[in-house]
Amino acid sequence: MAKIPDPVPQEETTISQLRSAVRQTEQRFEDTFEQAAVGLAHVALDGRWLYVNQRLCDITGYQREELQRMTFQEITYDDDLEKNLAYVKQLIAGEIQNYAMDKRYICKDGHLTWTHLTAALSRAEDNTPQYFISVIEDINERKKLEQDLYQQRQAFMTVVENAPDIITRYDHDSRFLYINPAGCRVAGRPQADIIGKTHEENGFPTEHVQRWKEALAEAFRTQKPLEVDLDFTGPAGRRFYQAHLAPEFDANGQMVSVLAVTRDFTERKLMEEERVRLLAAEQQAHAEAEAERQRIYDLFLQVPASVCLLHGPEHVFEFANPRYLQLVGNRDLIGKTVREALPEIADQGFYELLDAVYTTGIPFHGDEVLVMIDRKLDGQLEESFLNFVYQPARDVNGKINGIMVHAVEVTEQIRDRDNLKLSQQRLQLAQLAGNIGTFDWNVRTNEILWTPELEALYGLPAGGFEGRYENWAQRVHPDDLERAEGNLQRSVTDGPPYNVEFRVIHPDGTQRWMLGKGEVINDEEGHPQRVLGVNIDITERKEAELQLAHTLEQVGFIASSSKLLASSMNYQEVVVQVIQNAIPAVADWCRIDLHSSIPNLQPVSIAYPDPVQNTQEFNFKEHELEEKEIPAAIATVRQKKSAALYFHLDAESAQNLTSDPRELELLRELHAESAMIVPLTVQGEIEGTITFVTTRERTSYTEADLNMAEELASRVNMAIERARIYYNLQDLNATLEARVAQRTDELRLLNANLERSNQELQEFAYVASHDLQEPLRKIQAFGNLLEEEYGPEIGEGKEYLDRMRNAAARMRVLIDDLLTFSRVATKTLPFSPISLELVARDVLDDLETRIQETNGTIELGNLPTIEADSRQMYQVLQNLLGNALKFHRPGVPPVIKVSATIEENTQPDEFYSGPNCILTVQDNGIGFEEKYLDRIFTVFQRLHGRKEYEGTGIGLAVVRKIVERHGGTITATSTIGEGSTFIVTLPVSHPLKG
Repeated sequence: MAKIPDPVPQEETTISQLRSAVRQTEQRFEDTFEQAAVGLAHVALDGRWLYVNQRLCDITGYQREELQRMTFQEITYDDDLEKNLAYVKQLIAGEIQNYAMDKRYICKDGHLTWTHLTAALSRAEDNTPQYFISVIEDINERKKLEQDLYQQRQAFMTVVENAPDIITRYDHDSRFLYINPAGCRVAGRPQADIIGKTHEENGFPTEHVQRWKEALAEAFRTQKPLEVDLDFTGPAGRRFYQAHLAPEFDANGQMVSVLAVTRDFTERKLMEEERVRLLAAEQQAHAEAEAERQRIYDLFLQVPASVCLLHGPEHVFEFANPRYLQLVGNRDLIGKTVREALPEIADQGFYELLDAVYTTGIPFHGDEVLVMIDRKLDGQLEESFLNFVYQPARDVNGKINGIMVHAVEVTEQIRDRDNLKLSQQRLQLAQLAGNIGTFDWNVRTNEILWTPELEALYGLPAGGFEGRYENWAQRVHPDDLERAEGNLQRSVTDGPPYNVEFRVIHPDGTQRWMLGKGEVINDEEGHPQRVLGVNIDITERKEAELQLAHTLEQVGFIASSSKLLASSMNYQEVVVQVIQNAIPAVADWCRIDLHSSIPNLQPVSIAYPDPVQNTQEFNFKEHELEEKEIPAAIATVRQKKSAALYFHLDAESAQNLTSDPRELELLRELHAESAMIVPLTVQGEIEGTITFVTTRERTSYTEADLNMAEELASRVNMAIERARIYYNLQDLNATLEARVAQRTDELRLLNANLERSNQELQEFAYVASHDLQEPLRKIQAFGNLLEEEYGPEIGEGKEYLDRMRNAAARMRVLIDDLLTFSRVATKTLPFSPISLELVARDVLDDLETRIQETNGTIELGNLPTIEADSRQMYQVLQNLLGNALKFHRPGVPPVIKVSATIEENTQPDEFYSGPNCILTVQDNGIGFEEKYLDRIFTVFQRLHGRKEYEGTGIGLAVVRKIVERHGGTITATSTIGEGSTFIVTLPVSHPLKG
């Protein structure tokens, strides 16, 4: 027998049940919390997330652990945080029980999400705040719908506000809830005076008020749309309207208002009334018309149009005048139906039109309708365009018994119009291609018509020109307006045709050059009536002319300065002449500072202002400037030993150009705009600087201007060096009288060679930069103008024009290479220790594109440091490596090896006995026959045609000249089809350093 368990005490059973119920409640709460469709959270009073459900994590993109390490302030969008915190403060203070708001959270991935937050505060039994209970609902979709609804409402209001119909809304008391601008115009009153009142309160006519009152009552009673015809006498007189009333319902289906769209049909009403009146008159006159029928019949025979009369529903030809017969090829028509007489129009829709007119009695008007007719009766259809009317004909009782056809052929007019349209399209294309726009100025009304092409030339959108003479004048540059207007007015007053160049200012402030041309058209009495003309954009041509003038001015300045530098031994006189020539050729203010350490060269500082300011005197100081007197910009150039270019001078950089307050004030008065400072370097030492300043009247300095200034500085350096030699010779003459004769001869020879070299260099530079390049520039410039002005007319001659310009371009490259060759001895840097490896790597960087194009490889060995001119060593390596890449075998990627060794000097002389650097450049290219070894180092000597390999044949000549300037030698070995090796021997050091 089983043992019966002892009974459990009642108290223990109750506690157990309570605990189980609590666990179940907690589990249900947790399940509800986790599975809720909205985000739920417990938030500490300081904003920390204490407990969050998965939905909140999905909304914000954070993991549960990440959120619990953060505060709600950290992820709340800044624009919503202040409002949120204000609610929190009120909740804690007990001022509110809960709050709700729309707010944005910053999700983990950075985007914003819209939520609806409802929050309450949990308090302990003693009313102490414990934590916030937050319910967070994702309302992104709702916000999007609200935005879409707002945009739709805005679009609807835009349509309503601009609708030509009257749109109104009314409440149950027939008061205006809304009226659009069209309704306000008809009522003659502003919107604010109408809304909120009934028709009667607005003072509308009694009959009109009663009609609306009844219609609105009917709409609210039936809750169905209805239409109402009414008339209204307002500011525009008596008008007839048709109103469509539609009920409006709220979300609960309750009718709340009536929307009315009222359309003015006064013209239609009047036409109907007129039609009725005319119909009555027609019936009254029908008897008289029948009597006149024969007379009209006879008249139709003479009318200058195609007329025929069709009878009955089959459209039988009853009458056709000669013009109509001629139109259809003079075929036999009378007594035949249209289908029988004109079978070729069967598929062109005319049978159906005739049937419709006969059936409905509504006339048909056809404009420029295409008809295919067999005019020659040979089966070939011809195009004809007709303006015609199918007018129903009636008997004495007003019944339709036929159709009167009246037609006028407009084929020629349409063809002429199409040809005109085609011509206009061609004209527009020509204007676009040639940057040309046309205008038509009505002299009497002062109105101007511009084509869209002309508006585009003035920087305006199509239709952007206001259409008045004054509007054109406002866009002309103020400095050119008087000349442009004067030329135009002279052409109007029997002067020469309108032809003037002027500048215009676009809305964005940019300027363009225009060429205006036009002809005056007079009326029968000889008075000017209109001016027809064109504007042509010639900005590129003008810029080319200005650049050419600027270049010529610089070349002239260099040439004249070079003559002065070569002809004087007085260095102070030289710098004075140079500074005077610089203004206004290349500057508006110039300054030269010499602080030479060379004995007998007096330190001097010379500043020369703008002669336009009537201050042509020098600011001349013959003493060494103290450290505090040296302008900051000049001190920087001295320290870095390199030129400085200021594209634009601000207040600070302008102040750094001078330490003299008077000079600074002058620069401000001149409106200094741009500046450049170049050093004067002799044997590696800075002996002075030249400062150039230009004003706003000129364009800012460019890199090309800086190159010109450095070229001038190199020539001034030569003059200073010559002065140094001159003064040194004087000292030597004082101490070595025994060698006077010998040293005098040497000096005379040295000076003669130097003068001859300088003179030859000056003549070459002048010829190369002016006498040779100037014709080439003109060839290219006039070639471009010839193509722009007469391109379509040249035809096949354009090939010769292109060949002419290409030949000029090749000649210009040849001249530039020749200049490079000539500057080896003048455009130099002092000898200083340089790393050949660093120089080689700079060359490789610049040749990177060519290396990639040829799929080449350049291997650098260990290259030493030697004393040399770094810029010229760069030229040597660039030419040698560039040639190795250029003259590679087709289909074989070039492989180039660069190496160097230091070897003892096997042929020392009185000038140098130290070690030499043997630099070799070896390639696997096409090679050459060694019998041409001397030829490849000669200027303009080439072993291949220009079509095979580009170039002028000067590169290796430049290399040899640079190597010889460094006291070295260059030679080469080569095998056809295997490659070449170039060997350069250079001194490792130079006792004279330059």
